[in-house]
Amino acid sequence: MKKLATVISSFGIMLCLGSVYAWSVFVPELIKNYHFSSTQTQLVFGLLIAVFPTTMIFVGKLEKKWSPRTLAVISALFFSAGYLMSGFSNGNFYFILLGNGFLAGIGTGFGYLASLTTPVKWFPHKKGLITGIAAGGFGLAAFMLSFLTEYLFSLDKNVLTVFIYIGIGYGLVILFLSNFLKAPDTDVIEPKFNLTHFISNPFFYKLVAGIFFGTFSGLLIIGNLMSIGSEYQIDKHSLIIGVSFFALANFSGRLFWGFISDYIGAGLSIFLALTFQAVFIFLIGYLTLSPLIYILLSALIGFGFGGNFVLFAKETSQEFGISNLGIVYPYVFLGYAVAGIFGPLTGGAIYDIFNNYDYAAYIAAIMSLMGAFLFIMKRHKPIKE
Repeated sequence: MKKLATVISSFGIMLCLGSVYAWSVFVPELIKNYHFSSTQTQLVFGLLIAVFPTTMIFVGKLEKKWSPRTLAVISALFFSAGYLMSGFSNGNFYFILLGNGFLAGIGTGFGYLASLTTPVKWFPHKKGLITGIAAGGFGLAAFMLSFLTEYLFSLDKNVLTVFIYIGIGYGLVILFLSNFLKAPDTDVIEPKFNLTHFISNPFFYKLVAGIFFGTFSGLLIIGNLMSIGSEYQIDKHSLIIGVSFFALANFSGRLFWGFISDYIGAGLSIFLALTFQAVFIFLIGYLTLSPLIYILLSALIGFGFGGNFVLFAKETSQEFGISNLGIVYPYVFLGYAVAGIFGPLTGGAIYDIFNNYDYAAYIAAIMSLMGAFLFIMKRHKPIKE
């Protein structure tokens, strides 16, 4: 029963924390009503993406001392504080940057690590599938939040009020679910690795580079997704559906790539997922978008993008051991942190210069292919089988 409760609660916590992927829903409102530039909106998004993986390094050191419940409670407090600060900011860019970017980023880091590593310890022989389920909640979050946000906007609630609702509502949900997040009584016994062990391993750098290239591409698109569709005068409801379908496909992609990697291996799965992602990112920049094409391409990009968050975690646990996942993976995830800064900002800056997202999409597609080709080479034998 504890196993099932842990998986469900991890999924639910991720479902709250993943609201960051609905950020593009807020972008037009911040630009229109509070005079943010495109670059400023992406700086907020990018800072959160950078802060939460960085926080995970600190949390990884606490994971063996503190219970998953404690980490989740801290997550709820920081996450709520960040959104509430933004909600009461009166549209001040620096308060929103500090709230949504920094504080919510810290909260996301605490909750993400606890929710990702705890259920895997219960199912060591199904690492791909269980990681996919846990991480799937993070990917699905934008599906729910985008429709909720559209509904609140239809009631004439402004974006700052929506931030307040998220801070209170989601924070309470994380607090409740933290009570069901339990670690096994006896952990998996595996050799311990210190910092020197994995930083001196060449495969570590391959993982960091791979997740950087893969997530740079996806984050550039998701951070600007509604704005990309707006270039073609696509109606707002279709734009919301596009963001929602990205999230739904992101969720299903995490499950699919996690499941299939248990059979064909994570290395080959990474190559396939990032190549898949690259093709459809290129097309969203190359094709003239109608509402249907926009929604379809958004979903296909999301499906490929979701693989990043399952496959690199599985490769990390395969290489360094499940019990060390919470220590090592945050360092691998730094590639995602760097991508969180440069991916969205690249998209926003290129738009500010050229007044379109075509060139940004082409750059993102190339970056995704670079990540894919890192993993067509034969994988060396792991240190820990």
